[in-house]
Amino acid sequence: MKMCDLPKDMAEEVLCRIPVTSLRPIRSTCKRWNKLSRCGVFAKKHLAHQAEESKEGRLVVMMMDYRVFLMRFNLSNKSCVVEREARLIGPDGSDQLDVCGIFHCDGLLLCIPKGHSRLVVWNPYWGQTRWIEHTHNCHLVDKYRCSYTYALGYDRNSKSHKVLRFIDYLSHFVEFKIYDFSSDSWRIILDLFPRTWMIRYGERGLSLKGNTYWFASDTDRQSTNGFLVCFDFTRETFGPPLSLPRVASFQDTVSLSSVREDQLVVLFQTADILTFEIWISTKIGDDPNAVSWNNKFFLSANIKQLIHPQWQFPASASFFIDEEKKVAVVFDKDTDIRNPTREVAYIIGVDGSLKEAADVRECADRYCDAFLCSYVPSLVQLN
Repeated sequence: MKMCDLPKDMAEEVLCRIPVTSLRPIRSTCKRWNKLSRCGVFAKKHLAHQAEESKEGRLVVMMMDYRVFLMRFNLSNKSCVVEREARLIGPDGSDQLDVCGIFHCDGLLLCIPKGHSRLVVWNPYWGQTRWIEHTHNCHLVDKYRCSYTYALGYDRNSKSHKVLRFIDYLSHFVEFKIYDFSSDSWRIILDLFPRTWMIRYGERGLSLKGNTYWFASDTDRQSTNGFLVCFDFTRETFGPPLSLPRVASFQDTVSLSSVREDQLVVLFQTADILTFEIWISTKIGDDPNAVSWNNKFFLSANIKQLIHPQWQFPASASFFIDEEKKVAVVFDKDTDIRNPTREVAYIIGVDGSLKEAADVRECADRYCDAFLCSYVPSLVQLN
């Protein structure tokens, strides 16, 4: 009996054990398996099985040297911490698409191709893409010497996904647009309230429960205090400044991550003495602006002693935490500051020790920082 001739229930059992990264070649094996793997009932069963398998290691999407990879970080295996699962095939069907930015929300990836001629939202699980046409206002970018900031989120009421694009210049938005999946069109948002803050250049933001959080600071040059701001994709507006668990300024490293899809995690590293801390918020409910923090930090370390006397992680350093293993994993280049050649995962314990500096891969571009975000496969349909 050929594999393609297996009874449906037996075929499902076999396919459920196929890693997410191997679904694409499996679907090309035969028409019957392709149809079965795209069935919603099977997909739920497959993802439930994959969720159990994920306890063996964390699945993440990484952008390195303008290419996108799927990686698994197995923190239980001391001999091999970083395992490359696959190089993801690009949304155009090849692996030649240069991507300069990725943003994750609800199992979807917003990919920003170099040149920004078109945007693409991509569900790697289904292999579906949605290309989004948009006008690239080069004159605004050149005039204000800024670049676009993007975010991906969704309306909690309609469940429709949206793309946010804006140029932030001091205390006003030069351009502010939203693309709505339900209408397949862009809208200009005009009724934003006056503000006295700005989002730092290069901030990536973090999507959590359909909304996006950024680190921001007062435009008053006398003020050095930073805080968070949240864009609510349902109300299509920013909320009030949200306090951080400790004082931070624009010169410091402040980066965001999440845990269990309902808690923010913030990484701090001061620019002067390089003190390094990670804090976790309490659970965030329906109100995205109701953010509070646990009374004690998750982790504190002396980076001068652990890594290098002058080592400061990038402003939007990619990282994640593992509460069970009691470690944080932060991504950056190797310690050859003048000529780094490797991407490294620095694994720091809650006791303040450096557990390991795990080699990820060679970096072809010393100025291109690796970007990472946790990846959870999604059943959201794009078509």
